Amino acid sequence: MQRPIVLWIIHVFLFATTLCWSGEYSTRYGQIATECVKTLMQYGTDRYGPQSAPVLVSILDTRTLECPADPESCDEYFRVTRRERRNPAGANLLFDMPLLKTMKVMANLSHDDSITAFMNEYVRYYLENFVDDKGFFWWGWHRHVDVYTDEMTGHSGRHHEIHAIHGIDWDLLWQIDRQAVIREIEAIWQWHVIDKSTGEINRHGDGKPGCDFSMSAGAFMEAFAFLYSKTNDPAWLERTHLIANYYWQRRNPETDLFPERPNAGQYRFDGSSFVTSITGPYCHSLFRVYEYTGQECFRDQAKALLSAYANLGFDPQSGKFWGALQLDGSPIPGPRIYTENLDSAEGYAAAQPRGFLDLWEPYIAGYQYPIYTAQNYANAYRITGNELFLDRAKRFADWIERVPPGSPETEQSWYQEYSRGPGQQGTYAGKYGRAISFFLQMFALANEQRFIDSARSLADEAIEKLYANGLLKGHPAKPTYEAVDGVGYLLYALIQLDQIIEMINSTDHQQEVNLSGLEIELDNW
Repeated sequence: MQRPIVLWIIHVFLFATTLCWSGEYSTRYGQIATECVKTLMQYGTDRYGPQSAPVLVSILDTRTLECPADPESCDEYFRVTRRERRNPAGANLLFDMPLLKTMKVMANLSHDDSITAFMNEYVRYYLENFVDDKGFFWWGWHRHVDVYTDEMTGHSGRHHEIHAIHGIDWDLLWQIDRQAVIREIEAIWQWHVIDKSTGEINRHGDGKPGCDFSMSAGAFMEAFAFLYSKTNDPAWLERTHLIANYYWQRRNPETDLFPERPNAGQYRFDGSSFVTSITGPYCHSLFRVYEYTGQECFRDQAKALLSAYANLGFDPQSGKFWGALQLDGSPIPGPRIYTENLDSAEGYAAAQPRGFLDLWEPYIAGYQYPIYTAQNYANAYRITGNELFLDRAKRFADWIERVPPGSPETEQSWYQEYSRGPGQQGTYAGKYGRAISFFLQMFALANEQRFIDSARSLADEAIEKLYANGLLKGHPAKPTYEAVDGVGYLLYALIQLDQIIEMINSTDHQQEVNLSGLEIELDNW
């Protein structure tokens, strides 16, 4: 019974030493982010089962600072629908990508070699020990490493599956083990691209026809474009073009809209409608590929898709955006189909966005990516200078500002029990983090005070609701830090906010704030 008190005392000391250490951080935002990273480094590694390993666990109880062997279910069904997607009792490098991005920038800002050493040891150990016989990393949506049994485990076939929901820092992995990265990307081409002539993909790496979701295709394109940037091998550029053109050639030429999953066919909604997994993860991948390759066609495809949704997906009467569009550009109205079981035959239909986007939907996957899309409009304006993108980014900002985190868009949904319960307490760490970063990017683009105010307000709310015992929880309604809830995105946003506030405070009040010298990217992906 005394252990939590002892841990609390330890963390009072740890927080005090963190404040002394973090001389680069002038605000509590940076200080709390530092404390959380330090706590994860101290308590968040695999110290369970027959063999300990320098890898981070995906779930850490903030009350005991241990990885539970059997975590409480809490919001599990609404967040991931399948328990194994949380990586219970496990580790999963893919879901730690935003955390590693944060650790990298913290190490650069503070010149703390211990963070770099920890990060490198984690990645190196994972890439050396958790790889399958095809060359795939043991990571993603169907796989995790059980830290109690030291086994590479998973569910539903244990397929290799990655989405552009998470940005993968391929360069970080490359610097640590380039041969492992090459094998992973070669395996993506061999096993995920099932038709080498058309570019059709399968989200599962089994070499068979399956779901050709654009958000998986985006992740594959980024991998190919990255390898092209490192090797200058034209085959990887050709493969990137092949996949991008697979979707581009399936658009309605009058509207530039294509379905999220083309091979599903016209009788399934995701085979016949345009959703924000395209304007969010997929378009971001196109921009990332453009930056890797310098090929303007990728940028221009993203511009066309974002322009189409900007013109057809925004409802000026309500100030909101539609959740899905028919390929002719008409919005798909509500109400949503209701089912109590998303894994039932009606499951995919129940996940269909109908009516307006739900800003704070709990499901981590699915078809609704409003904050991702908002970020992408800001990013698109930065890249292209197109005023339409800035206008739509501002429309998203207006909407986010007037709808408190956790507020449901509609009462009828498969997650209505969440909206009436846990959702009343707030939202997920990753949603807070992405929204904060979006407002910071808007401040950088438009230099309007309201954007920095909104970023600070969300950061204050996130800290108030999520900060516990040296960690940030994944959601206000549960007691655990969880990688799948996007704590890494919130940590990155807090460091961004700290650096921008420091820059503002050091700028003469008569001068306009110039963020061009900022030592951290504003794109939190």
